[in-house]
Amino acid sequence: MEFLVSYFINCFNFSSPRWAVFSRSLVAIFGGYALATSCSLFISQLLLNSVGKYQAIHIGLLFSFLVYACAAMWVFSVLNATKAWIDIIKANVFFAVATWLLMQFTGANS
Repeated sequence: MEFLVSYFINCFNFSSPRWAVFSRSLVAIFGGYALATSCSLFISQLLLNSVGKYQAIHIGLLFSFLVYACAAMWVFSVLNATKAWIDIIKANVFFAVATWLLMQFTGANS
């Protein structure tokens, strides 16, 4: 078993900069998508009572394209990939909790 682990460590060379770029690409694609979705839901829920249901959804969806693009650019501008993962996860949790709280306080579940 120990031989197998050392073989994979030597074979894949996780200290290579290629793994950092691959990790940043993953967080940009999947984390950025999740952030855009959670931010879109938050904006839609925030605007629900002021502009109407369908217009709030459209505004949130349009805003999600901007969030996704900015998240992808930001991921490649931070110091390391670990910080990018942690910050994207923090932002996703924040928007998910904020959306849930808005849904509870405004009573708009539909």
